[in-house]
Amino acid sequence: MVTPADKLASAHETTSFGEAAAKRHWIDHAARTTAVLAVLAAVSSGQYANQFSRTILAQAEASDQWSYYQSKSIKKHLMNAQIELLTAMATSAPQAAADLDKLRGKDSAEVARYQKELDEAMAKARSIEANKNLHERQGNWFQGAFIILQAGVVLCTIASSARRKELWAVAIALGVLGLAVVAYGFFIGVHPPA
Repeated sequence: MVTPADKLASAHETTSFGEAAAKRHWIDHAARTTAVLAVLAAVSSGQYANQFSRTILAQAEASDQWSYYQSKSIKKHLMNAQIELLTAMATSAPQAAADLDKLRGKDSAEVARYQKELDEAMAKARSIEANKNLHERQGNWFQGAFIILQAGVVLCTIASSARRKELWAVAIALGVLGLAVVAYGFFIGVHPPA
């Protein structure tokens, strides 16, 4: 025979079990949220490392290009000095002026060639530096996203262990913010700012 006290105890156990299941339900979601945030943080960290490597490579390439520019600039200045020397020699030795003029003509053509190469080298070096700056900017966004997403992972873990649903909500907000920052990092790579 079931007494009213037994019914009350059974109802209380059912209610406690239902409440525990409901609490457990959001904790399960918090654990899944932690996993998703950790994956996003890993993607962000990988992209940061990728952009950091590209920045270093572009810096080395730009340095090489500026060295090439400098060597061409030195050659151009040497040719200009040689032209000035030939001009001075032509005035002091009028009998050799015609031969010296031929040499000056050849050197002037070399100066024009060096100037063209200088302009090309400068344009290429500036393009490489702009590319480097873009990779650096992207890397900074990915690094910021990683920090935000890691904070979300930590808050999710604390929310689960402390059974604090509001911390889980903050972790979700950080996850959304981190995802937006990652997306912007990819966006500026596709549509670089001017």
